[in-house]
Amino acid sequence: MHLDQLTISILFGTGIQRPEIGAVLDKLPQLKLLDQTTDPQSFVGQHTGLSPDVVLVEMNGESRVPEWLENLPQEMPHTHVLVCSYNREPDFLIRAMQVGIREFLPLPLIQSDLESALNRVRTARRQLAPADNRNGKIIVVTGHKGGVGSTTIAVNLAQALAESSTGRLALIDLGRPFPDVGTFLDQESNYSIVDMIQNVANLDKSFIQRIMQPYGARLSILHGVSDFREQDNIELESLEPIFAILRQMYSFIVIDLSHWLDEFFIRILTEADMVLMLTGLTVPDLRNLKKLWPYTMEWHQDKRKIKIVVNRYDNNCGLQLRDLENILQHPTFATLPSDYPSMMQCLNQGSPLMGAAPRSKIWQSIKEMTSRILQETGDDDHEANGAAAPRKKYWLF
Repeated sequence: MHLDQLTISILFGTGIQRPEIGAVLDKLPQLKLLDQTTDPQSFVGQHTGLSPDVVLVEMNGESRVPEWLENLPQEMPHTHVLVCSYNREPDFLIRAMQVGIREFLPLPLIQSDLESALNRVRTARRQLAPADNRNGKIIVVTGHKGGVGSTTIAVNLAQALAESSTGRLALIDLGRPFPDVGTFLDQESNYSIVDMIQNVANLDKSFIQRIMQPYGARLSILHGVSDFREQDNIELESLEPIFAILRQMYSFIVIDLSHWLDEFFIRILTEADMVLMLTGLTVPDLRNLKKLWPYTMEWHQDKRKIKIVVNRYDNNCGLQLRDLENILQHPTFATLPSDYPSMMQCLNQGSPLMGAAPRSKIWQSIKEMTSRILQETGDDDHEANGAAAPRKKYWLF
């Protein structure tokens, strides 16, 4: 079956069939309705062979998540569970997310809401599909709060990748409300992702090349959206075709993503091949990350692609890496040392670490992290080839 075509089953959890829900599904030609049932207890047993891509569960206005619904995501791990209900109480929604429900839709069911949810399902399926036609890798650098250093790490990671891998690279500034890549590199630009969205119907490689700002020999930058009003008007459905073209043009696309926990944030995470989640090693950091972590695991289906990076790490601070790993039940991917003098030198010169402080501990740590990223994304062969046959590099600072 084509990735854009989905099979769906309807489960009426209250035991009463509602024809109006089936009527909404009938308006979506790329959906194939397999069955509808009012018996949740026997539903899983009916699909021991081939599970549907999506199960739409109608819960009317129940105040609690029943046991059969709690077990459904585990019993059908390859099926996306969408719940529609009149109940929008926070306790109900949080519990649904904790047990693995990936989408919640309010009743009465609206066609546009269902279409948006199904588009997210398609995006997740593409992530898990063989990547024969996907060349470039998207690496998102973000954090669980502001001030964790995502812009600093994103800029220097892009430079390290440009130094260690083959092909061209893109750095995309999606910082909100204040995009900082231009400030960090002492650059100004008249273009942003909004220009791509406004021209998405006619988007091609030549247009992207015109609005991307070169930085050095192989790195191109798309600066952030500085107008708050334009940030609120970004059309999420336009992001998928934009990233598809960027993957064709660049070996790596590094995204500096702010920590605003909204649908835009979630959509960017689902597009990523790897997410570097930055954190400090303090009690408030661990508390905040513990709250965010279960939802992050739901937003990005492959938890192996979520990498914890401890920034400004100091092993004398009292807390240890094992404290973080015990709380999240997830290993630390990398630690980056605190190096305030080197970072101030970068900011004052408007240059990445490679130019301003090439011998600093922080730059060496970023290069080590980059090597691990290349290994995990399957680009370590590129790195090896580059080492075997050194190529001439030109950097414009």
